[in-house]
Amino acid sequence: MKKKVSVVMCTYNGAQYIREQLDSIINQTYPIFEIIIQDDCSTDDTVDIIREYAETHSNIRLFQNEKSLGINRNFFSAMNRAKGDCIAISDQDDIWVTDKIEVQVNAIGDAWLSSGFSKPFTSDRDIKIHFDSRMPNYTLGRMVYVGMTPGHTLLIKKELLEYIPDLDRWIDLYTYDKHLQIVAACYDKVQFCNKVLVHNRRHISAATYGPAENYQRTFSNIFQSIRRTYSLYKEVRPFMREYFSNTYKFLAAIPNQSVNKEKVMKMVYFQSQQSLWAYLRLTIICIQLRDEIFHAKEKNPIVAVLRAIYFPISCSDYFRYKSSKYKK
Repeated sequence: MKKKVSVVMCTYNGAQYIREQLDSIINQTYPIFEIIIQDDCSTDDTVDIIREYAETHSNIRLFQNEKSLGINRNFFSAMNRAKGDCIAISDQDDIWVTDKIEVQVNAIGDAWLSSGFSKPFTSDRDIKIHFDSRMPNYTLGRMVYVGMTPGHTLLIKKELLEYIPDLDRWIDLYTYDKHLQIVAACYDKVQFCNKVLVHNRRHISAATYGPAENYQRTFSNIFQSIRRTYSLYKEVRPFMREYFSNTYKFLAAIPNQSVNKEKVMKMVYFQSQQSLWAYLRLTIICIQLRDEIFHAKEKNPIVAVLRAIYFPISCSDYFRYKSSKYKK
């Protein structure tokens, strides 16, 4: 029996690009049970365009918020409306590959969450884009630092929502997609498709847009990166301590127990502390988990250890949005 798939899209002033995304969803090779679109008080023509599509596609369901909920609350509210077995999350300005849903439904198996590659594109000459085709680490040890499975690529089983602990308390700790992937990773229920599933439009007005960094491994870049991240670490570490302290509590609230989760919780705990002893313990754990904490597994074992030693500081890069120097 085929799984019923609900597509959930949250919109806000997306009139410029939403037609292309709706067309890519409607033209999927796998039948879409319903398309739930929840608008967060748009002031442009977004809602009119959705209504136009709904007139000719009976599976489109439009909901309009009476007051703005913001990205997290809007997505969780919309996901809870879904009646399908699986929920596919969609941004308003991307373009799905034609067989995205078919590939993920066939691949998800016993997992709760399926993701895949998102390839950026832009028509704006002022925006630099980079596509990393390496197979990413989607382990819990990586995900507590940075989201590895972008929300716009996700297909989840609806049951995953039931395993998120006390959402009202933790809803502002992460973006909605990071909640999903951390919980799924705690239960080792993440599946990744080695295929481009989404063409991700990059434009300055996008909610997730941020300037790209140059990570090419040259001596100059390495030196500049060390200098920049050390300075950044000194500025944002109070926020980092609070973040990791709350992440430790969030992980503790997830009842599943495993050796890997225990190690990650220790890493998170020591990252939230400020003593020299805690830093040394953290460094040891980072060395132990060196195959998990980077974007992709480091092939050179010596470089992997050196990177792991500096990781407690270099990870400040993932929190640069809290720096006074960061410009969106």
